[in-house]
Amino acid sequence: MPKLKTHKGMKKRFKVSATGKVSHKRCGSSHLNSHKSGSKIRKLRKKSFLSVSAEAARVRKAVRQRISSQPDVIAIARLAAVNAAAEGETLDAAPAATV
Repeated sequence: MPKLKTHKGMKKRFKVSATGKVSHKRCGSSHLNSHKSGSKIRKLRKKSFLSVSAEAARVRKAVRQRISSQPDVIAIARLAAVNAAAEGETLDAAPAATV
């Protein structure tokens, strides 16, 4: 079976972070900016993240990068690790069940 190709158009427009979040450039900032306020222009400079997880999964699949990552699960695990570190424990030090 041949290799799967990435969607080059999506690769140029979207970026996948290490946690699986998908960011993109906001629309409306390339031209016709003279009538827009300065605060609007400054807000348009910042990257935006996809809020719909189904859309983010579709983009990750097309870009072929971190396809099955779940940012919510990663955030919860990171929070648990921070809480465990604050209590002086490590997640690896939990007793393992032997059979």
